[in-house]
Amino acid sequence: MDMNFLELAKKRKTTYEFGNKKIKDSDLKKILEAGRWAPSCSNSQPWHFIIIKNNYLIEKLIMTANYGDFHNEPSVMIAGVLLQKRCIGKKFACYKGKDSGVYDSFMSIGMTILNMNLEATSLGIDSCIITPKQESVKNLLRIMPQDYVPLILALGYEAKGAFHKKRERLSLKEITSKEVFNKNDTK
Repeated sequence: MDMNFLELAKKRKTTYEFGNKKIKDSDLKKILEAGRWAPSCSNSQPWHFIIIKNNYLIEKLIMTANYGDFHNEPSVMIAGVLLQKRCIGKKFACYKGKDSGVYDSFMSIGMTILNMNLEATSLGIDSCIITPKQESVKNLLRIMPQDYVPLILALGYEAKGAFHKKRERLSLKEITSKEVFNKNDTK
């Protein structure tokens, strides 16, 4: 599938029902490579990926999702594990200033999952990103207490006749301001 980036971004959607078709190992490797090349805070690469193909474990992982579920399980899931030992600063923050309220390493995991998600889309593979409940997912995947699994990427091929949410976006006028924030632009 050959498309420019904006076409790819618009094509990406959340899949709620997966069919039985399996993902080729060669495609899975490309998806993982896309995650590996995501940017990270100070190039810390604070991630580890767990590839899950076991149907029983996939079913259990879906039940850890903070929202949503699937009618048919995906053929593969990739858990993005945030390893505390690879993080630069304390509490998963890279920035050392007192104003940083964002944990940069969590954003790094988000970028790996997005890269993998977009690579899957470019290969014609459907996906869904889930946010698991930490206690449950850590037990299932045997994750160390100091580490986290902020996101899991579910991959597969959409089932025929699958449910779709309406895909719409606010206009650029509704989500942009010029030079400074303008609350009148947020109506």
